[in-house]
Amino acid sequence: MSEFMPEGYQEPRSKSAGSYFKVNDPSKGEETKRVRIMGSFNNPATAIMGWEVWTEIQDEESGELRRIPIRKTHSDANYDELTEFEEPQHFWAIQVYNLEVNEPQIWGITQRTIQRAIRGFAENKAWGDPTGYVIAVTRTGHGLNTKYNLMPEPPIEPPPDDIIKAMAEAKIDCREMFARDGKGENPFGALSDDSDDGMPF
Repeated sequence: MSEFMPEGYQEPRSKSAGSYFKVNDPSKGEETKRVRIMGSFNNPATAIMGWEVWTEIQDEESGELRRIPIRKTHSDANYDELTEFEEPQHFWAIQVYNLEVNEPQIWGITQRTIQRAIRGFAENKAWGDPTGYVIAVTRTGHGLNTKYNLMPEPPIEPPPDDIIKAMAEAKIDCREMFARDGKGENPFGALSDDSDDGMPF
């Protein structure tokens, strides 16, 4: 063991770095992660939907090609504009709290099975607003054989104070993903101090 660094040292994460919720560990044939939705499409700082494509651009500094998403708000005109790259996908991007790593994240969802499952919970009187409970997301398979199963977990109750505090400190503004003509800015740490994300907690 090196005597240079203190035992157990881990590099701290920048508050503006942020990360995205994914269930895609290639080393596992099946995995489950528990997540709490913390956004609403009625409050666009916390959740957005629209059209998404991926394309390659040349990095101005390195000159290397890198693959980036381009996202536009949900309209027929924007869909038609993006078809010059590839067939656009309908996407959701919503603030969540990942209970596996205890961290505020953004969940980018293009899978219709996941979108329909969450919408089904929201419209089911037994569950209602998905900010009121934890959802276990299970993935099986890889590639074209990937399948997802979502299972809501009781109890139905407001999120605990520590999660609310963590989300507030993360200052996520999902609207930044539409910035720069769809190329996006970093949404983590982007919510200004005088802005209200509109959520009731």
